[in-house]
Amino acid sequence: MRTVYLTMAVLMIGLLVASCGQDEQPQTLTSAPFFTTVDEAIAAVGSSDKNILVDFYTDWCRWCATFDTVVLIDSTAIEYFSNEMVLVKINAKVDTATTKAMSVSGFPTMVLIDKDGIEIDRIVGFMPTEEFLGTLDDYENGIGTLDDLLHRADTTENRELYFEIADKYKYRGRPEEAIEWFTKVIATGKPYDSLACESMLAQANMYLRAEKYEDALKMYKDMSKQKKTGMFAEAADVWGAIVYREQADTVKALAAFEDFLKKYPDSEDIEYAQRQIDKLNGITEEQPH
Repeated sequence: MRTVYLTMAVLMIGLLVASCGQDEQPQTLTSAPFFTTVDEAIAAVGSSDKNILVDFYTDWCRWCATFDTVVLIDSTAIEYFSNEMVLVKINAKVDTATTKAMSVSGFPTMVLIDKDGIEIDRIVGFMPTEEFLGTLDDYENGIGTLDDLLHRADTTENRELYFEIADKYKYRGRPEEAIEWFTKVIATGKPYDSLACESMLAQANMYLRAEKYEDALKMYKDMSKQKKTGMFAEAADVWGAIVYREQADTVKALAAFEDFLKKYPDSEDIEYAQRQIDKLNGITEEQPH
């Protein structure tokens, strides 16, 4: 009997040791660790020199989901956000205060801030893992940031550089500065070349967001009537129809979308235009036309 008791005791000790050993083993992460508020992240950073990346997402954003299921599960990204940088994930439709405070309007948007909450720069849209982490490294080293681009613009005349600066101001919710730089792009190149047209579209879209409908329409119509604008005229026409829709001018909106169908029968936006016509006519998806 004594032998049995000794054997059982040895087994129990072995199990306890094995159990303790398992508890001490670090758990393998399957996705990058993150906080859910900026304040938590700042507290976690403490006196270290780590920066903070604030990822704004929505439940309906397809590229936000792709970012989560492609980039954040990548072992390189997991290691990066475990050791090099702190990540915060914010549902923009829930935490509207932080979203508004950081002037976020498109998704996904990742805002890189320092430990004092000062913006370094931001990434708008999806990037594959290597490009994404490389961009963050560049930003941390002062490469490609708004400040860097502005400094370079002091010593060189470069329309592509002007466009990048305008784009950064646009995504930071600073339309006046964005329009100033888009205007430089337009003024320093050939009339209605591709970069000028991109700048005009971006500027008109900002007018639309600001509900300056007449200013937006003027630019869209100007682009539409120019033969040199090509595919940009197509974009201007569909956006012009959207302006009428936003103004609740059903008659003009219907006419504009119907005209779009006639002018661009092979456009990728045909289905979109038809859906808008159906909605304006009161036809729902359950009531096929």
